[in-house]
Amino acid sequence: MHSRRNALLLLHLTVFIWGFTGILGKLIQEHQGTFQLVYTRTIIAMVGLMIGALWLRRSLTPLTKDLKHYLLTSLIITAHWITFYGAIEISTASIGVACLSTSTVFTALLEPFWFKRKIRAYEVVLGLVVVAALLLIFGLESGYREGIIVATLSALFSAWFNIVNAVLIKRGDAMRIGFYEMAGAAITMAIYLYATNDLPPPVWELPDMTIVWHLLLGLVCTSFAFVAGIVVMRQLSPFTVMLTVNLEPIYTIIIALLIWGSEEKLRTGSYFGIGLILVSLFVNGWFQRKRDRAEVVEPDPLTQG
Repeated sequence: MHSRRNALLLLHLTVFIWGFTGILGKLIQEHQGTFQLVYTRTIIAMVGLMIGALWLRRSLTPLTKDLKHYLLTSLIITAHWITFYGAIEISTASIGVACLSTSTVFTALLEPFWFKRKIRAYEVVLGLVVVAALLLIFGLESGYREGIIVATLSALFSAWFNIVNAVLIKRGDAMRIGFYEMAGAAITMAIYLYATNDLPPPVWELPDMTIVWHLLLGLVCTSFAFVAGIVVMRQLSPFTVMLTVNLEPIYTIIIALLIWGSEEKLRTGSYFGIGLILVSLFVNGWFQRKRDRAEVVEPDPLTQG
């Protein structure tokens, strides 16, 4: 019980940190494009994880049968970040982050396939409630339809890699998983940027505040938060994680209000939408506690067949 409570507390701290990713990304995009941003973020995160592993004396040996899974998952993560920051670039930070709420629906549909179980009706219902709340918060933004589509695609990738990591963490170390996933993403981006002759300048050649934004995004929002997000999956289901991640848009809105004031003020219906998300979290927690009493061991889909 205590371990689950601690995992929930760590998860909420992680999601609060993730609330800064959209805002930091928008600030960085004043000097770097989406692909350069993702490349720099993964490089900094990879270095941060390597230093953390050395400090904590954690092994990063590649001698594991899951290395190929780490690297393949890194491709999904790369696609998630490219579409996420791409959506922010063509719309707004709020649109990009808020559309991640649709990841709940994708998780409810994908998780049963990976864990060889039936779709739970309440997960689908709660996921649809979150989507309805998303529409209430932002309405049908006709001027940002392309951004909404790209951000929703990003949500699909987010749900996908979180489900895969929920499988991998059952037999691997979170820091090693994170390191190789970041390394795979960094290599992928380096190859693409080199081929298109678009490699960014070294971080230290960027404006001072952009360096600060990159360090916060790479070390705090990625190195720490990414590993923490994997660790909590030892105690929490992917659906619980993804539903809690729906608080990220709320945190982003609050942070934006603190930074830009009245420019980010929401309508009454938007606050009602936020309330719906909070109710969904409460209802999911109730269902999870009910299921914990009859918890069964789920099969490892990566070893099936």
